[in-house]
Amino acid sequence: MKLPSKEECLKILKEADVPANIIAHTSKVCEIAEKISDRLIKKNIKVNKNLVAAAAMLHDVKKLSRNDHIIEGYNYIKSLGYPEVAEVMRTHGLVHVENEEFFPKTVEQKIVFYADKRANGDKLVSVDERFEYIMKRYDRIKEVRRELEITKDIEKELLGEDTEL
Repeated sequence: MKLPSKEECLKILKEADVPANIIAHTSKVCEIAEKISDRLIKKNIKVNKNLVAAAAMLHDVKKLSRNDHIIEGYNYIKSLGYPEVAEVMRTHGLVHVENEEFFPKTVEQKIVFYADKRANGDKLVSVDERFEYIMKRYDRIKEVRRELEITKDIEKELLGEDTEL
């Protein structure tokens, strides 16, 4: 499995003209994802931490796309020769979460999905704080409630009752 380093991820983001604020967000998501990975590894849960880090760094590479940024990012990273990273990235979003194909299933997918819901910009926030922001920003209240429920289920699966990071 070929995985880009964090430095290579930053280069990919810059070459794709990703703005600094989105790079700051993806860097925070990566930091959170690595902390979660470490906690799970300490519990003897097998996690490919390098895959998690790469997918977290690159998950919003096409955030400013006029089309679906998840599909665009998936296709772009896959075209660069990182299909495993693209697969983890593909399940990070909320908009497709009801579609089985896009639902996070592997531990790496769940970590990146969840870490993205704990980062508002470049700040670590609670899931509730993040969803409060999402509800204000996007006019999809019904869908967001379902997405919050899914995120809380993944949070419990990954972290149990101790959600402090």
